Amino acid sequence: MRVSIDAIFDAFDGPLLLVEDDRERERIKRVLEASRPAVENAIYRVFSEALAPVNDSLDGARADLRLVENGIEVEIVEEAEGPTTLEQDFSLSPGDVEKLTLRIIEPLKKAAAEAAAEEGRSLNNWISSALARHLERRSRQGRREMRRAAREARRAARSTRPSAD
Repeated sequence: MRVSIDAIFDAFDGPLLLVEDDRERERIKRVLEASRPAVENAIYRVFSEALAPVNDSLDGARADLRLVENGIEVEIVEEAEGPTTLEQDFSLSPGDVEKLTLRIIEPLKKAAAEAAAEEGRSLNNWISSALARHLERRSRQGRREMRRAAREARRAARSTRPSAD
């Protein structure tokens, strides 16, 4: 999705007609055009702040922003499937493997075995990866909650600052 910044500058066309002096109107137009990069950066920052809670709540995707000519491009990017950070951390050598006896109901074992077979993996490898993915999600949720708490603390701090009246 592309958001055009031109509309913001076009909004000044009507009010500029109120400036009767042609030279003054042209001077104001030049000032507005010179402010375009600063306005684009400010709008980018506003979008970034607005998307932060959205990104925190997305699981498996994020909204990416890019400044492009005369606008901002917003793209929803799905996070790549593949080994998660914890899956990579838990890729241990055979000497580091612990044995675990797992009691599991037969239908669940059968469904897991089918999923593993579809991925061309052993049931043991599939269960280990599923566990690592679950732990990674929990870890990401914890990080999101910490970022959310930090943002709330910053907002609270801003709202309690004395005004510069």
